[in-house]
Amino acid sequence: MRILLISNLFPPDIGGPATHISRLAGELFARGHRVRVIVCAEDPSLPGPEPYPVRRVSRRLPVPLRFALVFLWTWLTALFSDVVYVNGLELPATAGARLAFRPAILKIVGDFSWEYAIRHAWTDDGIDLYQTSRYPLKVELVRLAQRLYCRLAGRVVVPSNYLRGLVGGWGVSEFRITVVNNALVSAPHDRLPASEIRTTLGVTGPLVLTVARLYPWKQVDDLIRMAPRFAGGATLVIVGDGPERRSLESLADALDAPVVFVGAVDQEDVHSYLAAADVFVLNTRYEGMSHVLLEARRAGALIVTTDVGGNLEILDSGENALLVPYGDHPAMVAAINRLLEEPDLADGLREGARRRMEHYSWDRQVAETLQMLRFAARV
Repeated sequence: MRILLISNLFPPDIGGPATHISRLAGELFARGHRVRVIVCAEDPSLPGPEPYPVRRVSRRLPVPLRFALVFLWTWLTALFSDVVYVNGLELPATAGARLAFRPAILKIVGDFSWEYAIRHAWTDDGIDLYQTSRYPLKVELVRLAQRLYCRLAGRVVVPSNYLRGLVGGWGVSEFRITVVNNALVSAPHDRLPASEIRTTLGVTGPLVLTVARLYPWKQVDDLIRMAPRFAGGATLVIVGDGPERRSLESLADALDAPVVFVGAVDQEDVHSYLAAADVFVLNTRYEGMSHVLLEARRAGALIVTTDVGGNLEILDSGENALLVPYGDHPAMVAAINRLLEEPDLADGLREGARRRMEHYSWDRQVAETLQMLRFAARV
């Protein structure tokens, strides 16, 4: 097959989406498919090590020009492709594929319009309420764009049944939506010993870890407010970066909270931090299907998180994690402290976290994705 992959993120960018699309492209190329990739990059002049062609569009260009170039290159490249797999840059990519009369599969991992509205403080409504409410024109235009590119795609793939429900509410027929659960891309490596991590961070007592993009819906600010109530003088260690970092650091300083900011780390080092933590916590407002929760399960971490979205599809409270209602801060603190103070409960949850992880294998995800691509391309 001749496969065109499109993504907003690609190495040297870090994070799940960048890792996923580069690993998928390499896998498809190794299996004999003709792969081309269109991505955005901070410096498109820097060549990568990929054995297949990569067209890099500068992320520094104004958005209208950037999208115009992505549309143009998608249209031209799609003319010589059997199928287009869109993992970002959704509107210009699906429009370009449609103009070239080529089938497009669109991967949706969250509600972009809600995230955009939250980031710009246009609403503070929860994601489920957002689906059925009406908003000012600027919000409705972003929502309209999202619904448009979902309809331009021939098929939409989502990582969880929760997201299948959301996308169905955008007017996409259920027959055009396929669930392909996320997978763990690479085997874990403890490149950094736990003792080295603790020494570097200056942590001597219990270590409560969160790994997240620092966006408003991750509610890291609430975790910082909870940190002084963690048992045993525990320190909250925050791995990740994002637009909220400066305000979060200011909040931690103002509260004199026991918090350490690590910033972004290499994806391969996330497992080392998970292995070093006494408790892993994700105080998220919503998730489609969280990669870091899968990584935490594989690491046998003690997990405390919210009972929202896709979390309920990969975690069972009391078996492999403790789940608490979103926004119930006393319950969150109590759950974290239980795991810090009750070793018998902790041992059971660690064992449960590692069970039944076979489904989240990379080979399974590639096989299901390739099946979709073949079906769309009719080859």
